[in-house]
Amino acid sequence: MSLETMLAEIDKLLAVRAVGLPSDLFACVAPKVVAGWRARAAVEPPSHLRTHPLPLRVTLLAALLHEREITDTLVELLISTVHRIGARAEKKVTEQLVNAFKKVSGKENILFKLAEASLGAPEGTVRQVVFPAVSGGEGTLRELVHEFKTRGPVYRRTVQTTLKA
Repeated sequence: MSLETMLAEIDKLLAVRAVGLPSDLFACVAPKVVAGWRARAAVEPPSHLRTHPLPLRVTLLAALLHEREITDTLVELLISTVHRIGARAEKKVTEQLVNAFKKVSGKENILFKLAEASLGAPEGTVRQVVFPAVSGGEGTLRELVHEFKTRGPVYRRTVQTTLKA
């Protein structure tokens, strides 16, 4: 799952295509039969392949060069690469959020204190009534809002943005 592996598979595909086998060469042959020929050609040493009659030798070599398996390998490498990019994006975003994340404890108590202070002085301003009701004041409330934003859809959006980048 590296660039070198991908380039090696592309080189194989280009070499096979350079031979010039028609893409529909084995269209009338069952895939299992072609796979059998390919497997046979893959395990026989070149000296043994040379001893076969020409039609059999050409058929076995053509089955060996049939490009479908190489193309499948390239597709699997591409899928693996995309998954790896996605995993890196998630890891990067998670690390960023963990570094910025500060868990606020006692959320229910904070909510109760805010509600009690707001009901006790409904005409007061936020700075006069709400902030003093919470230990840590405005900073604690900012951390609480930040904690809420670092969970759920914001996290997914950040992962998607990093993945696209």
